[in-house]
Amino acid sequence: MSRHPQINTAAMAQRWARRLSERVERTIKAHPEADRDNIRHTLILLEQPPLKRLRRSLIRGRATALFRK
Repeated sequence: MSRHPQINTAAMAQRWARRLSERVERTIKAHPEADRDNIRHTLILLEQPPLKRLRRSLIRGRATALFRK
């Protein structure tokens, strides 16, 4: 086990965020009309188990519906 788990966790989070950002940019290049935040959110959801994905999507959808009123 590592002596500095926070450092390893932070480094892993930074690598994940960098990969996510690169994937978002590639997608935007291919589909410039797409919404960057929706792409990022979708890519994050695709990494999660189906039930958690559904729950987060429903929460986001409800929040968007409230915002539009």
